[in-house]
Amino acid sequence: MKSLFRLLLGVLVMATIAACGAAPAATEAPAAEAPATDAAAPAGPAFDPAVDKSKLAKEINFLNWTDYLAPEILTNFEATYGVKVIVDNFDANEDMIAKVRAGGSGYDLVTPSDYAVQTMATEGLLQPLDKTLLTNAVHVEPTLLNKYFDEGNVYSLPYMYGITGIAYNKKTFPTAPDSWSTIFDLAALEQYKGQFSMLDDEREVPGAALKYFGYSLNETSPEAVAKVQELLIAQKPFLASYNSSDVNRKLASGEYLFAHAWSGQAMQARNGLGDEFSGNADIGFVIPKEGGMIWMDNMVILKESPNAYTVQVFMNYLLDPSVAALNTEYIGYLTPNKDAIPLLDPAISALYAEGFSPDAEVMKRLEWAIRNESTAVFSDVWTAVKGE
Repeated sequence: MKSLFRLLLGVLVMATIAACGAAPAATEAPAAEAPATDAAAPAGPAFDPAVDKSKLAKEINFLNWTDYLAPEILTNFEATYGVKVIVDNFDANEDMIAKVRAGGSGYDLVTPSDYAVQTMATEGLLQPLDKTLLTNAVHVEPTLLNKYFDEGNVYSLPYMYGITGIAYNKKTFPTAPDSWSTIFDLAALEQYKGQFSMLDDEREVPGAALKYFGYSLNETSPEAVAKVQELLIAQKPFLASYNSSDVNRKLASGEYLFAHAWSGQAMQARNGLGDEFSGNADIGFVIPKEGGMIWMDNMVILKESPNAYTVQVFMNYLLDPSVAALNTEYIGYLTPNKDAIPLLDPAISALYAEGFSPDAEVMKRLEWAIRNESTAVFSDVWTAVKGE
C-alpha cells in the first residue's frame, strides 16, 4: 500500500471463532543452490536447512484468488529457494473446480474456500498433505483447524479467512447501512441503478438474499429458494454487474456507491493495494443486522501435481508468522496465523473497530456455508438468475 497499513486482529476475534492459462507444471527437479545469507538477502525467513534442495522443482503453478498475495512474497521465496512461483487467478470456486476437474490444468497449488475443499476431496482432485513438511502449521489458530469440510486437515491448511457484508461510501451513506434491504429493497434501488454490485458467486448471492428474508444462508426449502430466485431476478436490472474481480477498485474510484463484498475487498478499497490503485478513505464495511457469511480459503495440492514436495515448502513458507503478517498487511483479509498477529502494526485498529473485522457480537450473526446434496439447488438458482 502507498502507506503501509497493517491489520490488528484482536485476540477476541480469534477466540470467538469455533464450531475465500497456467504454464505446464514443472517436474520435481534440482534447483539452484539457495543464495548465501548476506546484506542482499531477501526479507523474510532464511533458507530452511531441513529442505532438501535436490527435491525442489524450478517452478510451481499457483491458482489463487485475485488480489490475494503480496508480490514481495514471490520475490523473496524465489531469492531464498531458487523456485519461481507462477500465479494465475480465479474469482469463483465453481469456475476453479470446473477448470481443475477437466484435468491437465498444470496447476500445483490452489486456494479453494471451505465447502469447495470438501467437493474437491470427494471427487479425488486433491492429494493428502505430508504434515512432516509443514512444521509452521503450529502457528495456525487451533479453532480454525479440523473444520467440517476437512476433518483432521488431511488435504488442507488455512490460508486466509474473511466475512461477507456491504462495503459502502460514507458520502452516500453518512450513517452506515444496517440491513440487507440496502441492496434488496427494490423500491429504494432506482436512485442507485447501475452504481452497485453483487458478488459473482452462486453461494454468496443467494445466501445474502436468504439472510434478508430471515433464513439461514443454508436454507433449501422450496418456499425459501423460490423467494430468493424471484428477488434476485427482480434485483438484477438495478445492478452495475455481478463482480468478484475488481469491486475493490470500483469502490475506491467511486464508480460503485456500495457493493456486496468480502471484507478484504472493502479493506483494499479503503487503503489501496500497493501500486495497483489508491484507496478511498470514505469506504466503510458492515455486516447487516440479519447476519452474513464467514468463510475460509485453504491451501491444497492438486492430485495431478508432480511437485508436492516443492509446493509444501512454499506452503510452509507462507505459514511462517513474518510472511503471514506481510501477506495480511498487503491483501487486507484476516490471518488464521495466531503468531502473526503480534507482528502486525496496530495503526489500523480503528478501522477494525468500525467493522472491517468482526467483534464478538458480529460473530454471533455469521454462518459458514455448507455444501451437500440439498444445497446443489443454488446452482440451479444461479443458472436461472444469470440466464435472465
